[in-house]
Amino acid sequence: MYAVVKTGGKQYRVQKEDVVLVEKLNANDGDQLVLNDVLMVGDDKKVTLGTPLVNDAAVMAQVIRQTRGPKITTIYKRRRKNSRRKQGHKQDLTLLKIIDIAETGGSKLSPKKATAKTTEKKTKVEPKPKSEQQSKVFEEKVKKEIKAKSTAGRKTEIKTKSASTKSETKAKTKSASTKSETKAKTKTTTKK
Repeated sequence: MYAVVKTGGKQYRVQKEDVVLVEKLNANDGDQLVLNDVLMVGDDKKVTLGTPLVNDAAVMAQVIRQTRGPKITTIYKRRRKNSRRKQGHKQDLTLLKIIDIAETGGSKLSPKKATAKTTEKKTKVEPKPKSEQQSKVFEEKVKKEIKAKSTAGRKTEIKTKSASTKSETKAKTKSASTKSETKAKTKTTTKK
């Protein structure tokens, strides 16, 4: 059995177990849809044409995935005007698998929603100690970790500051030594 279905302004000839790429439909992956715009239903012996639609006929389909079509590039050029424009576009599409074709009783078909997969974030939780002594040890451990983190940041700041001051002092001493050398040379040349 086959049917001609209209969706997204286009017509598709479908059979059971066919996979069809249609214009984007508002559904999630795994959801089932009922396509009610059936223009024609037929099998080997009998063909039913609609005027424009076949009464009480429907096609049940399942969404495999939401995808995009190939990239289409358009170029606008105005000759002798030094004007060019390039634009790309990818059309949103839905991949459907045809589950069933109903020539009659299409209004009774009910689609099923896919079960949503929940993703849980795993976080590491340290267990709280039971006794008071253990809780004090635990608090001290946490405080040490916090201090270590804060002092590590300070040490890097101090190191970078000291390194920059060392380089500045080296530069200053070099410039001072070059100045004294030039003064000595000028004195010797003037005495001659």
